[in-house]
Amino acid sequence: MSASIENQKVRPPIPRLPVLGWNTLEGARHSTIPCILEHAAIKFTTSGRASILLALEMLGIKAGDKVLVPTYHCPTMVAPIVALGAKPVFYPINAVGGIDFDWLAQQDLLNIRVILAAHFFGLPQPMGDLRHWCDTHQIILIEDCAHALFGSTEGRPIGSWGDLAIASLSKFLPVTEGGCLTINIPSTNMPAQTRTGVLRQIKAAIDIVHLGTIFKRFYGLNTALAGTFSLVNTPRKKLRNIRSTNETTSAGVDNLEGFSIDVPLSHQALTLPCRWLAKHSPRARIVEQRRKHFALFLKAFADHPNVRPLVKSLPENCAPYVFPLWVADPDPGYLALREMGIPLSRWDRPWPNVPIIAGDQGGLWSHHILQLPCHQDLSPEDMGILVREIRRAYH
Repeated sequence: MSASIENQKVRPPIPRLPVLGWNTLEGARHSTIPCILEHAAIKFTTSGRASILLALEMLGIKAGDKVLVPTYHCPTMVAPIVALGAKPVFYPINAVGGIDFDWLAQQDLLNIRVILAAHFFGLPQPMGDLRHWCDTHQIILIEDCAHALFGSTEGRPIGSWGDLAIASLSKFLPVTEGGCLTINIPSTNMPAQTRTGVLRQIKAAIDIVHLGTIFKRFYGLNTALAGTFSLVNTPRKKLRNIRSTNETTSAGVDNLEGFSIDVPLSHQALTLPCRWLAKHSPRARIVEQRRKHFALFLKAFADHPNVRPLVKSLPENCAPYVFPLWVADPDPGYLALREMGIPLSRWDRPWPNVPIIAGDQGGLWSHHILQLPCHQDLSPEDMGILVREIRRAYH
């Protein structure tokens, strides 16, 4: 066993997503960068994919309807469409992740009801031209902000361009579930949500704190809390996986979870502990730390011969979800890093039968882009390990 693997075995795991700890409630309540949670018409949901399902239901999407989806995607973006009997139609993306309008101009738009457009990696995409195209063709725009809880583009906050917009809370906040749906069109009613039972409310609170102890974020109390949670019937491995692996990427495991959606769960109200953290977690620290970690990665990989940052700089108007790293030859290094416990991910399992389209970057991104965590709860030691092991894997 190599020294690097030994080191990973004896230290706390690196969380892929934020986890609760003493630092969670530190810092200024508001950030200078707009947050989608400040939207006037916002509804909390159990997840980002649940938000997509509810948005489609609000629009009356049914069998025979078509929904435009980018070729570069997580299958959780597509599963709600298929669950309603509609058909996903995949569109190509350009070198910066935007929609290919030349391709759109050549398509038959019959039965196309909706287009999903994403701010990949939390980097804001221009939306003005797409908004104009949707208005011209009477197609509903769902702005996918699953990667972008914070940001603005072309002078407007993220989440305000779409007729509807969805976001994911768990990618930016220390919660075990959660999404939100913002509504920018009048006279559109949110589908009814079922009440969440008391036991599920309690379990949500326990799981959130338990995750913090797994990742050793309650300095001085980790041992005592861990002893307490050992009496609670919550599988430690399952909880750890929530924050240390990507549920929709292949890491040598046959995992189809991302290709389906729990429709009843999607209609449940978000638990109160997750809702409370969404409303009360100070946002300045989230933005500042994510931008700091992104900048560190930019510097660390700028001179590497075999990998390169997808972007050369970070826009001023955003808080990134992950750091996109282009790797010329990602395999077998990717799997080796995952087996070591390095919490990077890759969207290498797209929905079946995504077409090959000339000039499309989606297929290339699915293979070559690794998503590195850059969230606010990574320690300096975590960041050092991430940089060192990735550089070593692709030396």
